[in-house]
Amino acid sequence: MKDTKLALFIAAILIVLAAATREEPSASESWATTRVVPLAFAEELGADQWPPSMKNRFLNDTENQIRMSQPDRVMRDDRGPDEWLPSSGQCDYMGRFMAVMERYQLHHREPQWRGWQTKRQRCYTQFQ
Repeated sequence: MKDTKLALFIAAILIVLAAATREEPSASESWATTRVVPLAFAEELGADQWPPSMKNRFLNDTENQIRMSQPDRVMRDDRGPDEWLPSSGQCDYMGRFMAVMERYQLHHREPQWRGWQTKRQRCYTQFQ
C-alpha cells in the first residue's frame, strides 16, 4: 500500500514537472479550425441571400471545417481553390471544397467550376 502511494505521488510530480517545462508552440506551429469554404467567398456566390438559419448551418457544419496552420489561413484568406491551395493535402481540400459548394447549392461561375473539376480529376487520376 505504501509503495502504491509513493508511486502515485512520484507520477503526480512528474506530470506537474512535464506540464511546467513544456514549450509553447511557435506561431508557425499554430493550428486552428477554420472553414473549408470561407463565408466571405460563399457570400460572393449567393450565401449573402441566405436566411440566418441557413448561414448558421453553414458556419457550424462539421463537413465545412478543417484544421489549418496559421500561415495557410493567412495565405488563403477568403480565396477559393482557383487562387489558393494548401501546401499539403490539396486533393482532399479540393474534394471537400467542392462537396460543400454542392451541398449548399452555391451559384458557381461555370468556367470556375469546370476548372475546379479538372483539378480534382487530376488529383484522382495521378494516384491510380
